[in-house]
Amino acid sequence: MGHPFVPDEERLRRFQDWGLVRYYHLRPPYPPETFVILNELMVDEPRVVLDLGCGIGNIARPLAALATVERVDAVDVSLAMLERARELPGGTAPTIHWIHGRAEDVTLRPPYALVTAGMCLHWMDWGQVLPRLARVLTPRGLLAILNVRQSLPWQQEYQQIRRRFASQPSRPERPLVAEMEQHGLFRLLGERQTAPLLMQQTIEDHIAAQYAYSSLAGLDSEQRADFEREMRELLTPFARDGVLSFEVVATITWGRPCDSAG
Repeated sequence: MGHPFVPDEERLRRFQDWGLVRYYHLRPPYPPETFVILNELMVDEPRVVLDLGCGIGNIARPLAALATVERVDAVDVSLAMLERARELPGGTAPTIHWIHGRAEDVTLRPPYALVTAGMCLHWMDWGQVLPRLARVLTPRGLLAILNVRQSLPWQQEYQQIRRRFASQPSRPERPLVAEMEQHGLFRLLGERQTAPLLMQQTIEDHIAAQYAYSSLAGLDSEQRADFEREMRELLTPFARDGVLSFEVVATITWGRPCDSAG
């Protein structure tokens, strides 16, 4: 049976808008331990990685910097994301191949010892993508799904502000891996969480980072002024000399995609 999720084309379109992409580097990074874990998950040769929904290369660029990685094929449907990725540190590494296209049908160069994907899997057709990944992985190759979370002391109040300004309601958190397993498209093998990374960010950068999320990317100038005023009022008591401190943790979940749905 097919999975019930239908990709939101409007949200996908927004990830191709430079107005969102220009702020994307301000989103929380993956802690360095993330890439130690991913390196350990590669046990087959060739040590080639496929990074799906690569965005500005927050996974692809650090992986390509590892001496143990032969090549990273980084795929995204957004040309603006790929252009920005090339501009950032490590973006011109000869071991990275930036590929414009959809995970469902882009031309690939398998086999891959590891496939990585952030929460972009929410936007993909699992019935096409996961069986395809099963076919392009090496015999012991794995799909690693990454999620990064911020521990924000002001989270509850921020959600109230976000709900007032968001152009679209936030989707409820879906149990991504459990649903893929339920539909016979994924076999879970393991999960690890990194140690917390202390992140420091100015109030202005933290506010700007919110425009890198699709639900807030479409605010007009008047809405932005009101949003930023409320955010400054919220964040100022938490800052020291204009700088916020909070923790970031990444979760890496891995397993084998299945060639057909159950």
